[in-house]
Amino acid sequence: MIDPAYLAALRCQLRCELLLTMVQLEQLCPGWWADLSELALQLGTDRATLNRTLTKLEALGLIRRERISNTGGNWVWWVKRSGSDQPRAEDEPAWKLRDIQRREVVRVTIRSRWAWAEARGIPRATMRGFLNGHRRTLKGRWEVVGSPWD
Repeated sequence: MIDPAYLAALRCQLRCELLLTMVQLEQLCPGWWADLSELALQLGTDRATLNRTLTKLEALGLIRRERISNTGGNWVWWVKRSGSDQPRAEDEPAWKLRDIQRREVVRVTIRSRWAWAEARGIPRATMRGFLNGHRRTLKGRWEVVGSPWD
């Protein structure tokens, strides 16, 4: 729950529309929506307004969200609940990949998936197919054991 004193302080700085959306998201967070129109309907606003509001809240550091292209969905995974609140890395949506050779599980976040693939010489198209379930293993070494949708 957002700290009431923090909410009161934000009220002096933000437009009501931003604050209302932030409070609504806090009640739904963490959450995934196939597209912004779905979330806009749930929040009682239109898609364009919601997109502007989310972009502003994100720029202010009041929410964290991730998107996978225009059709892969939207995650809102953190809402700032007090002045000192910070997002935890373990809360960011991620795939869990089992390294068959080392017998350990690694987390690959949505934001870091391309850098992770590049560091291992894996083309984006190959990584995309693997994460979307079109390949059972990647380079005969990794397998998906958990996804952001779990």
